Amino acid sequence: MITELLNKMTGKNDIERLLALLFSPEELHSVNGRILIYKELLRAELSQREISKQHKISIATITRGSNNLKSISNTDMKLLKKLLIEE
Repeated sequence: MITELLNKMTGKNDIERLLALLFSPEELHSVNGRILIYKELLRAELSQREISKQHKISIATITRGSNNLKSISNTDMKLLKKLLIEE
């Protein structure tokens, strides 16, 4: 259902409003944290410990993100790299 809602959105402001309506601030913070972890891991410029220290994110959270990245398909990996790194 969320993809159907997002497809109906016409701009960034609409998407931000929708996400704020659907998710609590804590949930949005968690999703943003996951995106940040993916971005840093995909850049491969910092170790997990350095990412943890720089962004004040627990090593366990970064490890979960890293393990999740290892389990995705090559197609999905390419999509994430395109969206998060090649901005």
